Amino acid sequence: MVTAGVYLLMRSSPLIEYSSTVLLLCLWLGAITTIFSSIIGLFQQDIKKVIAYSTMSQLGMMVIAIGLSSYNLALFHLVNHAFYKALLFLGAGAVIHSVADNQDFRKYGGLKPFLPLAYSIMLIASLSLVAIPFMSGFYSKDFILESAYGQFYISSTIVYFIATIGAMFTTLYSVKVLYLTFLTNPNGPLNNYKHVDQGNIFINLPLIILAIFSIFFGYLTKDVFIGLGTSFFIDNSIFIHPSHEIMLDTEFAVPTLFKLLPLFFTISLSIVGIMFSEFFGNLLIKFKFTNLGYNIFSLFNQRFLIEFFYNNYITNFVLKIGGQTTKVLDKGSVELLGPYGLEKGLLNLSKNIGSLSTGVITSYALYILIGFIFYIFLLYLNIDNNILLLLLFGIFSSINKK
Repeated sequence: MVTAGVYLLMRSSPLIEYSSTVLLLCLWLGAITTIFSSIIGLFQQDIKKVIAYSTMSQLGMMVIAIGLSSYNLALFHLVNHAFYKALLFLGAGAVIHSVADNQDFRKYGGLKPFLPLAYSIMLIASLSLVAIPFMSGFYSKDFILESAYGQFYISSTIVYFIATIGAMFTTLYSVKVLYLTFLTNPNGPLNNYKHVDQGNIFINLPLIILAIFSIFFGYLTKDVFIGLGTSFFIDNSIFIHPSHEIMLDTEFAVPTLFKLLPLFFTISLSIVGIMFSEFFGNLLIKFKFTNLGYNIFSLFNQRFLIEFFYNNYITNFVLKIGGQTTKVLDKGSVELLGPYGLEKGLLNLSKNIGSLSTGVITSYALYILIGFIFYIFLLYLNIDNNILLLLLFGIFSSINKK
């Protein structure tokens, strides 16, 4: 269900292709989503939150591909992403299960000797996520970045650099999770390490299968999804306008520098991240406890305060309007005129009619006289029905008061 929106955009390609505004909107929304979520993911401390924001970042990559009219490339990345992201989530679940359901990876550390399989599969998934060559993610994610530059428009070139920066942050938080979970010194309770559960075959077998797909699927199917000679999508569900076709330009016209730039940043930042964590970790901790470091960390950890603004100024406003609407309409006029008002009206009417039965003979004689007079007026006078009803209501009201 996470990628259902991206799939819907792919299926809507015959409509989207004839609207340059929608294509440009998808391009920029994807770029903003990619860098926004990757920065937030870098500052999260919950291992599942990091992977969740990583998913959000990769969805942004898919939307960028849609904005470039590369629907087959978006589908290719969607399928590749399904394998290595499922592997990451299951690997994180195996780690969480082994450390007494603790999700804060700052309290892990040193789990590599205790969970060698979990370390191996999370390493494979992370390498595929950051698009290391010959992993599945490399064949789709890297080509999306190249396609952004290969469109040779100003907007797509800017998006190329934004998405490349987003890929840099993806590398940083992937290294952060792996290092703090498996490689650094143990930081958790001793009891967790004494009772580490490596899981059984029913847990480990799906991890191994997904790891195999995360390594080989991209290489084996790249020509089917994005090959220049493939007919997989011809006359099928995906439509690409001939003037929007950029595969040839991406393959042959993009300079080598811009093809290798994301890979260079990925490898260099992986090395820098490990070196910094190993030798300069104390500097980062000291900076975090300064006022500036605390404010920076809080801003990114709290998602740029967007949820704070949304909850306090938008959600509260909508809830207040909804509460007043419910109070005035649902529990006010509608209920007064509807079930409550109808019930009270019928009860009052029945009480008024019941009050006519007094048990006094003179009262019954008066009712007979009134009925006789009413019958005479009805036969011999041309009186409007509304006037008759008013007269009857006045007579009965005077009787009730007596």
